[in-house]
Amino acid sequence: MDPQLRLQQLTRLADILWYERRLMEYLLFKLVTANLMLNADDQRFIAPAIGEVDRIIAEIRKTETDRAEIVSSLAAEWGVPAASVTLAYLAVNAPEELREVFEDHRNRFLALTGEIESVTKENRRLATLGLSGIGGSFGILADGDGDPGLYDASGRHRSERQANPARIDEVL
Repeated sequence: MDPQLRLQQLTRLADILWYERRLMEYLLFKLVTANLMLNADDQRFIAPAIGEVDRIIAEIRKTETDRAEIVSSLAAEWGVPAASVTLAYLAVNAPEELREVFEDHRNRFLALTGEIESVTKENRRLATLGLSGIGGSFGILADGDGDPGLYDASGRHRSERQANPARIDEVL
């Protein structure tokens, strides 16, 4: 392959990595936003926040496909498996003028990945707590077996049964 064409491909790869990096930073922003909503126990905006996260992930996947095509072409040119053309490999084997760019991408992607994993783990924990809280609220209304005890099977009100305020007081 012509050295100029190889440099163009590597530059294109660096551009794709910049775009992917911005997407990852935006993903982190949206995950932190969701975390704030979960911490505030504001359920109204959680579904839209998750929708935003899903859209960003879809865009990242599309970008990964573009990146994989260029990496595959470069790997074939260099005679190495595509899986071995990592950012660490590029930081050592790319032309001198691009090595620092790939090293910078590598370091930032590692940091972003760690941050995203941490926030995602915390969001899952908070979401699980929120779901158990909702389950606990339903448990307050039910009499242990999931039956709220206020209506019979036909849907008629059972006026003889009253809610047990002691259970609500325990929760509050």
